[in-house]
Amino acid sequence: MTQGVKLTYNKVVTLGFLVYFFSYSMRLDYAASLVAIVNDLGVSNTAASAAITGSFITYGLGQIVFGFVGDKFSPVKIITLAMLGTVLVNALVSFCSSILLITVLWCFNGIFQAMIWPPLCRFIAEQTTSDQYSNAITTVGLSASVGTIFVYLFVPFILSNTVWRNVFRSMSVCGIVILVLWMISTRGVKFAKAEPSAQVSEKDTSVFKMIAVAGLVPIFFIIILQGILRDGIHTWLPSMINAEFKLSESSSVLSTAVLPVLSILSVLASNFFFSKLKNEIKTASIIFTTAAIATIPLGLVNGLPPLLSIFLAALISGCMHGVNHMVISLIPRRFHKYGLMSTFSGILNAFTYVGSALSTYAFASVSDNFGWGAVRILWLAIGVVGASLCIFKLKSWSKFIKTK
Repeated sequence: MTQGVKLTYNKVVTLGFLVYFFSYSMRLDYAASLVAIVNDLGVSNTAASAAITGSFITYGLGQIVFGFVGDKFSPVKIITLAMLGTVLVNALVSFCSSILLITVLWCFNGIFQAMIWPPLCRFIAEQTTSDQYSNAITTVGLSASVGTIFVYLFVPFILSNTVWRNVFRSMSVCGIVILVLWMISTRGVKFAKAEPSAQVSEKDTSVFKMIAVAGLVPIFFIIILQGILRDGIHTWLPSMINAEFKLSESSSVLSTAVLPVLSILSVLASNFFFSKLKNEIKTASIIFTTAAIATIPLGLVNGLPPLLSIFLAALISGCMHGVNHMVISLIPRRFHKYGLMSTFSGILNAFTYVGSALSTYAFASVSDNFGWGAVRILWLAIGVVGASLCIFKLKSWSKFIKTK
C-alpha cells in the first residue's frame, strides 16, 4: 500500500482536481476545435471525427488494462507518465497537417488518458481516510465538468484570435505546468503493490469471483445505460434543437452550456444523498428515477416549448452524471480492501464508454430514419429501464456492502 510521505487532505484534493481538470481538457480540445480543423485541412467531417472515435475505443480498452496496472504499480508514476504522454500528443498534433497522422496520435492520447482515472482513484483512496474519500473524489470528479466549461469558453476565444494549432500548444503548456507541480508535490510519496487487507482471504481477491459475489453484471448494464443517456444527449441535443425548433446553429450549441452546470449540481446532490444513505445503488436509484420522470413529458408530449425541452434534456443528462459518480467514483472504493480498487475503477469506467459509443451511432440512426421524436421516446425507454435496474439491484447490493 502507501509508503513514505503522507500528503494533507487539501493537497491530495487540489492535486487530483488539477490533474484531472487538465487531462480532461486535453481530451476535449480536439472535439471543440473540430470545425476549425476541418476547414483548415479541407477534410470531411467523417474523416476528422475518426480521431474522436478512435480515442474512445483506445480509452475504453485502456481503462481495463490500466485499472489492473494501477493496482500493481505506483499510481504516482503511472499518472506522471500519462500526463507526459498526453502533453506530448497535444504538442505534436499542433504541427500536423495530415488527418491520418492526427487520428493515430489522438488514439495514443486515448491510451494516455486511460492511465489517469483508475490510478488516481487509488491515489486518493490511500492518501485519505474512508470517511474523507467520498468528498475528495466528488471534488476531483467535478473537475471534468469544470474542464468542459473551460474548454468550450477557452477554445472559441483562441480560435477567434488565432489558428487552431495554438489551442493544442496552449493546452500543452498548461499541462506541463500541472505535470511539474504534480511531480514536485508527490516527491517522496511511495506506493507498493496493492494488497488485500489482513481479514480478506486470498480466494476473495479473484476479479471474476468478486464480480459474481458483488453481483456487478446488472451494474454493468446500469453504467451502459447512463453512458448512453449522458453522452448521447450531450452529443445530439444541439442537432435536435436545431431540427425541431429551427434555432440557429450557434444558438443550438449555446443551449448545451447548461449541461455541465446541471451535471455539477447533480454530482453534489448525489454526494449529499450518499452521505445520508451510505449506499451507492440506493442513491443511484433516486437519481435515475428522477431522470426517468423527466423523460416522460419529453418523450410523450409533442410541441413542448424550447426552453422546457432543453431544461428537461439537461436535467436528464445531469442526473446521469450523478449516477456515474456513484458507480464509477464510489463503488470502486468497496474493493479497496481486496487490493482491487484501481482494477474495478477501470472495469466499471470502461462500460461507460460502451454506452458512449452506442449513443453516437444509435441516436444518429434513429433520428435519420424515424425522426427526433423517436429519439426522445428512446430516452424515455432507457430512463425507465435504468431506474428499474437500480431498484432491482438495490436489495442484493445492500446485502453485499453489509456482509463485505
